[in-house]
Amino acid sequence: MAAPDPEPQSADGERRIWHSAEIVVDNPTQNWPNDRQVESAWMALQSGWRFRVEAYPNGQAGHEGWVSAYIHIQPPASLENFEWRRQFTHRLWIRGPQVDKMHVMTFSTLFHKEICSSGKHQFISHSQILWAGWLTADRKLRIIGEVSEAAPLAPQPLSAQCSLELLAIKPEFISFLLHDGSTLYFDKRLLIARSSHFANMLSGEMWREGQTNTIDLRSNKQADSRNMGAVLCHLMSGHFSAGGDEELAFSVRRLADQFCMADLVQQAEFELQPVVCKDNALRCLGKVLGSGGALEARCLEIVKANACEVLEHQRDLLEQVVDENPELAKFLMRVLLDAAKTWRSSANGS
Repeated sequence: MAAPDPEPQSADGERRIWHSAEIVVDNPTQNWPNDRQVESAWMALQSGWRFRVEAYPNGQAGHEGWVSAYIHIQPPASLENFEWRRQFTHRLWIRGPQVDKMHVMTFSTLFHKEICSSGKHQFISHSQILWAGWLTADRKLRIIGEVSEAAPLAPQPLSAQCSLELLAIKPEFISFLLHDGSTLYFDKRLLIARSSHFANMLSGEMWREGQTNTIDLRSNKQADSRNMGAVLCHLMSGHFSAGGDEELAFSVRRLADQFCMADLVQQAEFELQPVVCKDNALRCLGKVLGSGGALEARCLEIVKANACEVLEHQRDLLEQVVDENPELAKFLMRVLLDAAKTWRSSANGS
């Protein structure tokens, strides 16, 4: 399974990221019954959705002699009991022994609860596979499926926020008093121009901060120089990167949520989603439960799909995680009850 493949932008100018999954099929021209399906592993998108590649090496019913191939989309766990619709651009192609991308087919499909798959009944014929020499040296066919999604919005240039009126204002600086005892200073004009939260705070007569030009965050444990420095740098450039530092990304996400900075919340979650796994899903969920964002959806998906295994992985931290978030304890009880019902149904069926 390949890593996300960034593309500069799509035809409409929107920057997109492609995610890929792969099926390696033993020679599809031999010994495959008609209508036999094989699937890739599930691949997670940054937005919390998942997809996999599904193929029929000797075609679906009525299409013998062809390879049928499809992309199957699955919504986040938080949407599984609701009607949903989502447009995805996706493509299918063959990875050959000499040429990487061959026989590329691209689709744009409105997926919904009744239509979760999109592709071609007659993706490629057996005769074309043999004639073109697209099998590997060990007689296998490699089918790649890719789905794209919009990347976080590109940072807005600082110049877009500037105006003659703004530049005509005499500079003043805001002092941020931080939890670790340090102080950071920021241009008041820019702070008001780029943050409605701070604009309201500094413009209102009822706010002490507007009179003193000082914002006291000493009681906020997240607001140390490193985390607030990242927030203020984002206000200057529109950019944020945690560089793989999970603790920094979570801290900045929490501050951004407090300061009503939706774009920074999105960027922090975009970096965190690939990090979530069975080993940390419960801890991550405790930090975002109730937010309704893509990161919460990704955590819910992993916890619901692997409830007992996740709890086993987090055994040592379970008491601490639940103490910090009582709502998470209620959620886990519901997940375990659902898992028990599923187990009983399976046991009774066997």
